[in-house]
Amino acid sequence: MDCQIDLLKEKRQALISHAVTKGLDPDAPMKDSGVEWLGEVPEGWNVKAIKWISPVQRGASPRPIDDPRYFDDDGEYAWVRIADVSSSDGVLLETTQRLSDLGNSLSVKLEPGQLFVSIAGTVGKPCITAIKACIHDGFVYFPHLPINPKFLFRLFEAGTCYAGLGKMGTQLNLNTDTIGAIRIALPPPKELREVLTFLDLETARIDSLIAAAEKAITLAQERRSALISAAVTGKIDVRGLLPSHLDANALETS
Repeated sequence: MDCQIDLLKEKRQALISHAVTKGLDPDAPMKDSGVEWLGEVPEGWNVKAIKWISPVQRGASPRPIDDPRYFDDDGEYAWVRIADVSSSDGVLLETTQRLSDLGNSLSVKLEPGQLFVSIAGTVGKPCITAIKACIHDGFVYFPHLPINPKFLFRLFEAGTCYAGLGKMGTQLNLNTDTIGAIRIALPPPKELREVLTFLDLETARIDSLIAAAEKAITLAQERRSALISAAVTGKIDVRGLLPSHLDANALETS
């Protein structure tokens, strides 16, 4: 079952990577992008460095970060930590802390719908905030992004755009310059919308399969534990089910 989950996750990543670099039309004329990780891309797509699409800027932190003046449980802006992003599914819905007016004035404010990427902790993970939030310098963001941020989100999510920059996770060396220099292929607006709609549907389908497999594993583990417990406490008689050289006590160490 674990193997099945791994295969589904690999399929999900491959699906995203192909859609955001090759498009949805298998018969589309292709051209050489001149970028190693991209390879060939559809002729109608424009190859651009991210910094040519939007500036890439870093978050900021009020200092010292443990000063209680910077926090307010009723503050307008949530305070985003690496742990909040690591535990999210890519959409930031809540955080454990909120900033005071003083605190948010010393950080970087993001409005709902904005994309940011972690460059510390779980390096390379993208997130789109669904709430008003402030990010520290462990994140970068894109203040003037003229396209749907979900397209860049999908590119970062697939991870292939980081080719040559290290391994996804803690080994990536990311900053405003390295992310800004990543060259991507942008489809025309209509095709971009079609790619995102397709990925929303297909990733949701795969995610439901993964969730079902994970639930089956959890249920099987719970049943196994319950069976062992019942056997070793004598609630069920397993003597006729075991080989002659085993007894119920042996289950305790299985």
